[in-house]
Amino acid sequence: MAQAQEDVEGAEDHPMISRYEGFYIDGYRHTDYDRVELPAEMEDGELQTVAPEGEVTRILYVAPEEMDNLSVLQVVRNYQIALQDAGFEIMLEGFGGMDELPCRSIYTQHSPGDFGLSGRNPWNGRDGSYFLARLPGAEGDIYVSAHTILSDRYDGRVITGLQIVEEQPLQTGMVQVDISAAAMARDLEEAGRVMIYGIHFDTGEATIQEESSSTLSEIADLLEQNPDLNLGVVGHTDATGEVDFNMDLSTRRAEAVVDYLVSEHGVDSGRLATSGLGPWAPVASNEDEDGRARNRRVELIKSPE
Repeated sequence: MAQAQEDVEGAEDHPMISRYEGFYIDGYRHTDYDRVELPAEMEDGELQTVAPEGEVTRILYVAPEEMDNLSVLQVVRNYQIALQDAGFEIMLEGFGGMDELPCRSIYTQHSPGDFGLSGRNPWNGRDGSYFLARLPGAEGDIYVSAHTILSDRYDGRVITGLQIVEEQPLQTGMVQVDISAAAMARDLEEAGRVMIYGIHFDTGEATIQEESSSTLSEIADLLEQNPDLNLGVVGHTDATGEVDFNMDLSTRRAEAVVDYLVSEHGVDSGRLATSGLGPWAPVASNEDEDGRARNRRVELIKSPE
């Protein structure tokens, strides 16, 4: 079928990597932050993947009709040589078609929508090729994957789907969690306790970091607005390290919270009791960082009347 040989509206080359000369863009998607799973190496006959997070650009390049004698290998080698000259390493490559690539799933992982397309899947065809290249960086690596094939959708012409993932920190602060005095009072009334994640300490220490001040101010407001309320302040750690150390650390952190409330906000120390449970009251698994982060917390417990 005939194809308009102009770039799809809104598309552009990635500033680091040009198109193969003469190709046009028929599919394009860009996201500021996402996660992409990329086939990366073969180990004991099994395909291993990496899943970098960061800025993601997907571009589908198509050879025009007059370049119908172009081979997949010709395009792939040009990209690989240019990337290697720029310092990239080739982590994985495969040639020859879907069955000859390291794993069939490499070529079936995409839907047309990944590149902003609809209709027939562009990855149906012959002479398929895939490679993944990586450029190490002090602030995050850059990954470039390329799926190249003689596509049935484009009458057997060469297409290349580039994915560029630039690792970078996630922009945070876009979601606000209610840790107001009113919210804490509600949780204490309903559940008898409230878990606090907005108090941050130096690693392995009981030193409160400056960013914790707004949360501690809300706790002080809670006590001021509820003069009959007494609280237990309980420190918790994850399960990393020695149990005895974590028990002591959790107690010292609870005491640091009380000391801060007394010294900075004039709270009566008689209204606050401290305890440390170390790793003995987890709310999540300690097998991964997300779980460990949930276990590192301070809890406020409503003391008996």
